[in-house]
Amino acid sequence: MAVWVRRLLVFLLVALAMPAQAFQPPEFQGDVLDEAGILAVDELDMLRERIHTLREESGVWAAIYVTASLQEDSIENAALVTFAKWKLGLAGKDNGLLVLVAPAERRMRIEVGYGLEGWITDAFAMGIIDEVYKPAFREGRYAAGLMQGFELMAQAVRGEAPNLVGSAPDQVEMDWGGFLLRFLSSMAGNLVPPLLYILAERHGRARGRAGAITPKGEHRMLFILFGFFGLFFGLFYAVFGMAFDADPEILPVLMTMNGMFAFMFSLPYLARVRRFLSASAYRRWQAEQRLLRMRKRTRNKRQIMGRWFDPAEVGVSQGGTKPEPRSSSSSSSSSSSSSSGGGRSGGGGASGGW
Repeated sequence: MAVWVRRLLVFLLVALAMPAQAFQPPEFQGDVLDEAGILAVDELDMLRERIHTLREESGVWAAIYVTASLQEDSIENAALVTFAKWKLGLAGKDNGLLVLVAPAERRMRIEVGYGLEGWITDAFAMGIIDEVYKPAFREGRYAAGLMQGFELMAQAVRGEAPNLVGSAPDQVEMDWGGFLLRFLSSMAGNLVPPLLYILAERHGRARGRAGAITPKGEHRMLFILFGFFGLFFGLFYAVFGMAFDADPEILPVLMTMNGMFAFMFSLPYLARVRRFLSASAYRRWQAEQRLLRMRKRTRNKRQIMGRWFDPAEVGVSQGGTKPEPRSSSSSSSSSSSSSSGGGRSGGGGASGGW
């Protein structure tokens, strides 16, 4: 695997392991905190009085927080962090209740303590958001919507049956337009890598890098593989996005999984894409291929500078010619004439090369 591919993989793994920046709520400053400035002074006093009455009559420790921004975090995590930092409710009773409103992101959430979940269920809280908060907030009637929501929650805690259609679990509105949009978006997004690969290959072919062209049949395999990813994750996006519209934190998890699968299966093609786009990378690849072909040959046959040769046929002289063979007769006569009959060398002399 190329060095830059390993570095990119390590960077992505570290980035995924690093936690996202968490929402930083302020210190507790009273039952109602309006950082966005959407409530008038008399409305703040009215809501504080209603929360005080709810605490005295029903034992619900409620608070309202209108944040100026979610700080690029989800509304769910922001509500959890704020609820924990403000320590709403009594110890052992867990009777806290937080209504978090983010006008800039047009998001809201009702966070309920464990001690109140028997009365203020998820379905009931969803009904308040859909039937009370959303219509009122769209018209700018924030105080009126919050007051009406507290009235309904007070009735639920007292054991009364609030007149709220959304509290029935069988009232589910199917958003088929959103279902189809999420599914088609997944298909289109997962088919982007093979399309980019084909464009890179055409660029390489136009630059004369034919040696790095994809083998026949791999284009179809790429489209089948990433098309399966689009179909598989598209169904998850569509189903979970429609079923958990109020709690969309599942969608980033699915998107992260989709990205990791797509990246892992793209790794074998990244080096080839680099050869398509970079002339230097293509030349290095050609050199590596020549080296591999040389290693597959026997020791007697190697390739140097594009020519094959046999080492046994190359002489010891600088010109590469074989030395003339000596006959046995001349060798013996020369030996007899040069020998003086048993002298020893003193170790002197010189050596050289050419």
